[in-house]
Amino acid sequence: MREMWMRPAAGFLLVYAIDSTLSFQTIYEWHDQILRIKDEESFPMILVGNKSDVPSNERTVTIKVYR
Repeated sequence: MREMWMRPAAGFLLVYAIDSTLSFQTIYEWHDQILRIKDEESFPMILVGNKSDVPSNERTVTIKVYR
């Protein structure tokens, strides 16, 4: 079922919760599944950390942003 709505997509928004390490680790599975279904080595995807209002002491996922 999931593959049916992934095939025609032109890109993906991958969202994880910054207070859940498990949700961030799941992104790797989604990424790999998308590439497999699209049969591509790369595909347009944007990674978004949700819950930015969570206090820093409750955040479990930290990513460095390079500009």
